[in-house]
Amino acid sequence: MVQILDTTLREGEQTPGVYFPIEAKIAIAKQLDKVGVNIIEAGHPLVSSSIHEAVSKVAKLDINAIVGAHSRSLKKDVDLALECGVSFLGIFYCVSDERLNEVFKKDLTNAISQITEVICYAKQQNPDLIIRYTPEDTVRSKFENVVTASVEAVKAGADIISVADTTGYMIPRMKGRSMYDFVSKLKSELNTKNVHPKIAVHCHNDLGFAISNAIEGFEAGAE
Repeated sequence: MVQILDTTLREGEQTPGVYFPIEAKIAIAKQLDKVGVNIIEAGHPLVSSSIHEAVSKVAKLDINAIVGAHSRSLKKDVDLALECGVSFLGIFYCVSDERLNEVFKKDLTNAISQITEVICYAKQQNPDLIIRYTPEDTVRSKFENVVTASVEAVKAGADIISVADTTGYMIPRMKGRSMYDFVSKLKSELNTKNVHPKIAVHCHNDLGFAISNAIEGFEAGAE
């Protein structure tokens, strides 16, 4: 059965000129819960004290939806998120060779070591925590890197692997840029390595295909 994660309170607020006061975030969270959203990504607590406060207050609401937070692959991010009382944590870190070399000055092996260390740490703090690992800009990264990082993330305790179309690159039914093909191939590769996480898709709308790509992901087995 498909689950819907809504990230209005985090990515929606990244839109230029958009700012949600805490009271508005609480009201939005309640409405999202009413319409049946399964997971509400309430924000990235490290960004500011007001976001930390908002995530904490949303996490305390008497709602059915799971409330989550966003986190870099750093223990200090995890600590701040868990302070808020969330039960879902989305951890991200890139696996692109180019970005790893140019920005982080490390190779894939060292990146995976950091990813797995932080996932293990988060799970140790709260064994019931639902953890989603996202290889940043998944669909434009080297596929083999995505598979390798995903396998190790699941072994470390990640429950969900998210396929992120960070720049809205994917185009439905186009060879080489189809979300259906990417998710199908990823699930197949993970199955051969005997890891079976839930697969999520996170689709940006730069080219207007976010909904179509999300549907393709679902048709390929994303949950």
